[in-house]
Amino acid sequence: MPDEQSENLKETEASTLSLSLIDFSSILPRLSLKAGLAVFLPVGLLLFLLSRLNYLLIHTLIEISSIVLLTAAFLLGWNTRNLIRSQFFVILTVGFFAAGSVDLLLMLIYKGMQAPPATTAEMATQLWLIARTLGAFAFLCAILSLGNKVHFTAKEWVFGFLLSGAGISALVWPLGIFPACLVEGGGLTAFKIYGEYFIIGLLCLAALLIWLRKQYLSQHILALLLLAIILSALSELLLTLYADAYVFMNFLGHYLKLGSAVLVYFALIEGTLRSPFVTLFRDVGQSYEELNQELQRRVIAEKKQEVAHQEASLLYQMSRALHSTLNLDELAHLTLSAATGVEAGGFERATLFTVNKRAGMLQGMLGISLDMASLVLPAGENRLAWELLHLDEQAREMQRLAPFNQKVIKQRLSIDGNDNALAKAFLEEKVVLVPNPGAEPSGGRQLSEELELGPYACAPLIGRDLIMGVLLVDNPFSNKEISPSRKRFLELFASQAGLALGNASLVKRLEMAHDNLQDIQEQLIHGEKMAVLGEMAAQVAHELRNPLVSIGGFAQRLAKQELMDPKANEYSGIIAREVRRMEEMLSNILSFSKKQLVCLEECTIKNVLQEAFELEHEHCQRQNIEIVRELQTPLPEILGDYRQLRQVFHNLMINARQVMSDGGVLTVRTRVGSLLGDRAVVVEIEDTGGGIGPDIMRNIFNPFFSTFAKGTGLGLSICHRIIAHHHGGIEVINGEQGARFIVTLPVAQPGVVKTDSADQGRVNELSGE
Repeated sequence: MPDEQSENLKETEASTLSLSLIDFSSILPRLSLKAGLAVFLPVGLLLFLLSRLNYLLIHTLIEISSIVLLTAAFLLGWNTRNLIRSQFFVILTVGFFAAGSVDLLLMLIYKGMQAPPATTAEMATQLWLIARTLGAFAFLCAILSLGNKVHFTAKEWVFGFLLSGAGISALVWPLGIFPACLVEGGGLTAFKIYGEYFIIGLLCLAALLIWLRKQYLSQHILALLLLAIILSALSELLLTLYADAYVFMNFLGHYLKLGSAVLVYFALIEGTLRSPFVTLFRDVGQSYEELNQELQRRVIAEKKQEVAHQEASLLYQMSRALHSTLNLDELAHLTLSAATGVEAGGFERATLFTVNKRAGMLQGMLGISLDMASLVLPAGENRLAWELLHLDEQAREMQRLAPFNQKVIKQRLSIDGNDNALAKAFLEEKVVLVPNPGAEPSGGRQLSEELELGPYACAPLIGRDLIMGVLLVDNPFSNKEISPSRKRFLELFASQAGLALGNASLVKRLEMAHDNLQDIQEQLIHGEKMAVLGEMAAQVAHELRNPLVSIGGFAQRLAKQELMDPKANEYSGIIAREVRRMEEMLSNILSFSKKQLVCLEECTIKNVLQEAFELEHEHCQRQNIEIVRELQTPLPEILGDYRQLRQVFHNLMINARQVMSDGGVLTVRTRVGSLLGDRAVVVEIEDTGGGIGPDIMRNIFNPFFSTFAKGTGLGLSICHRIIAHHHGGIEVINGEQGARFIVTLPVAQPGVVKTDSADQGRVNELSGE
């Protein structure tokens, strides 16, 4: 409605003001130039013939006519100055009146007249130069006033021209210090000739300026004034060619000057008496144009203000919605949905990339197109129901399963500003527009091809203390470029989204810190318990070991003897085996309770695994277990404790074998990987025993936790501690058919320098923690 009212108002004003543009010049008669020329030429010829009889009389008539015309023009211009806003005619007539005053003095002292005593013919030539200079400046000043503001009043122009004329004339008479212009018997001086050329130059400049400003004058007045300027220039040129005051060139120059005065007079009549309405309404038309431009500027400003108000209201609603949740996943879906909603951000697709600084990559996290945005932001009654957001798991899962998002999550980009626009936006922390994706560098071009991007923009999502990611919005369906106004909206939206994501990330970090503190507290309590338990276990194990040695020794002796009772031999063998098992358990307990030394040396994982395979080969064959080896070659050597690493892999194979009592497949894989950004070797041991339950998974590395009746629960705990001493990592996940243990060992140990070949036998010892 506001737009319609503005348009109606604009049309009404335009139609009203257009009435002022009626061409009144077509109603009033104009001076015919052809008729004037038909009179001017015969009269000139007649006067020339008469001048052959009495040149002084004809010269006097011409000068008197010129003075009368200029005086009449001044009176017309002065009395009509309040009718016309423009000062053009006032300045022109005032200047010519000053020139006419000097012409009057020139006529009185002309050769043969000599009304004042003690005057010479040269004075008339000097006064001629002064009068024509005043006339040329009158043209220039009047023309320069067209279209400009009024700087001087009419009275100030009168005093200015008259004082200038009187002051310069005083240099001729009575002071007599004006430069010589005529030498009796020698003709014109160089000063006179160059002075005339200077006046001609001023007149040519006036002709050029009036042509450039012709829009301020009617065509008829423009023609009269141009012809007057041309006649004045020809008059000045002719008066550089005579040597005596009574020659033809002198007569023709004076007559052309009279013709110029006639044209100025008629131009003044045309502009002030015959066509006042034309001049008046020409000014009104110019005012209309200015008013129309101002009206257009105001309409545009109102539209911009309305758009800004709508954007501010929309951003406020978006900001409230974005700050309604502190869940990072919900916030990511809401941000992209808000960017692509029909009555929200209005972009056709939105994509979120997060930053992995350790890997130096930008990775795609989520992509939402226009059709999927309605799952989170439903439209109702032609507006979005911001208070009824659908952020449930089902809606988010549907957005994650969308084909566009499946493409997005596979994207990886380098953080190099010369490679792609997203990295540039991230590094420079500003919005980057890409109107032509096909012209991007290699990384950006590949991204645009895989995602079929249209013209797009990248905006960094800046939180309170770091950049949370980069938001990419594009228009692939309409192929519409993102305008500067849309860029400004995107900057504001990205700022709000960045703050919301920053708040959510801060809350997430606080929650994680709280959980970590709880874990550390539990670990400390558990460590204290385990320390006490370890000490007690070591004491108990030590006390039990001595009698077990005796029991085991006597049991073995009994087993070797031929006893009368066959059951006795069987019982003694059972006692010996159980004693060995208990000794092994006590050895594990003592080993776990003591600090271990890690003896570092160059190890080849393939050799370590080969020994573990040999130890388990016979047992696996007995249980119908197939060992599959997927060993990458070559693998880099690592620094590690050969014996302890073999114990780790052997224990993991034993656990895998124990869960496959009915047979299965034991798969061992090796490959090159990374750990905390450093090069590492990865060993995976996978079984087909059905996997590990969630309640067992969380306690699997705890000491004395076992799912086997005969187990001590120390095997995996010892493995975990050995790998930790090697600054590596061990984790367990459930595969398709069973559990998979993943051991990651760094190639280089922190704080340990690899020895050369001469010192390879030397052992580096690190105290276990």
